Amino acid sequence: MLRRVLRTAFPLTAFVAVVSIASSGAASARQPALVKVGVLGSTGDVALHLAEREGYFQAEGLKVEMVPFKSGAQMVAPLGTGQLDVAAGVVAAGLNNLSVRGVDLKIVSDRASMPPGHGYMQFLVRKDLIENGRYKSYADLKGMKIGTQSKGGAAESTLNELLKLGGLKFDDVDVTYLGHSELAVALGNKAIDAAFVTEPHATFALSQGSAIRVATGDQIYPNDVLGVMIYSGSFMKDRAGPAVGFMKAFLRGCRLFNSAYVDGKMVAGAAAEKVKAAYKSYTELKEDRLIEAMTPHGCDPDGKLNVAGMKKDYEFFKQRGLIKGDADIEQLIDLSFAERAAKALTSAGGTN
Repeated sequence: MLRRVLRTAFPLTAFVAVVSIASSGAASARQPALVKVGVLGSTGDVALHLAEREGYFQAEGLKVEMVPFKSGAQMVAPLGTGQLDVAAGVVAAGLNNLSVRGVDLKIVSDRASMPPGHGYMQFLVRKDLIENGRYKSYADLKGMKIGTQSKGGAAESTLNELLKLGGLKFDDVDVTYLGHSELAVALGNKAIDAAFVTEPHATFALSQGSAIRVATGDQIYPNDVLGVMIYSGSFMKDRAGPAVGFMKAFLRGCRLFNSAYVDGKMVAGAAAEKVKAAYKSYTELKEDRLIEAMTPHGCDPDGKLNVAGMKKDYEFFKQRGLIKGDADIEQLIDLSFAERAAKALTSAGGTN
């Protein structure tokens, strides 16, 4: 009897061991794929943080590591070498130059744009210049010192569109380049006369009473694209599955963000609370009233881009001599990942 029990026990023990080993192997195979994402820490990164906080990346089998950078230009080298998989970048003349140089990367979706009601980049003029009559219309900007973020940046193209409305050329104003937060400070201490300022710095400047909002970006340059998602060549070619999964999670983050607003105004509800919590987690925004007062950026729910507007920006940069050689902006864009992700989300029957 004892022998029979032992003979039965040994095979059972071996079976349990095999199952344990197999389970361990399966668990190892299910380890999340690491995706390294370059971020600027701007308000335009909020969809990424929402996707992380809501578990959207995890649902796609991904572990996202957000790597901070001070500028979009600093992300280029690690993207080109594959050290970064994704960059939450900006539209700039430099991206077109990269295309000419053959750097292997693509713009794959919208990240921050200005559809109607989402003019998060705002044109502010010093309050004293309006009160003393020095500024009455766009034509009065001639000879003034205008602040913007960087040479060859998307804000320059928007400024050019504004100046045309006043019958002016780009060279008719004195352009001064300052960081986002520095622009608001410079308006306050009268170092500049006017500026295009993005959120949250526009709301900060307005709350201090040193400037008055003359126009929002969506009024000047409707549907202009300022921020984009960029994939490295190796991420697209060697890891197509995670690349689509990442885009699905990101678009869910965009859709959640969009659901917190109606006509560009934050509305009370669960989505708004999640957006406020996300902002507080990675920016200096800690007060609900400031977050609620901010004009939101656009984030297309399907990742679509205003390619015609980007071509217009390209021509402006080309005229200014900021683009070397001939670049085809469409060759720098690959919307296939966004299209596949949007289709998958539609098939799943959910908005986010």
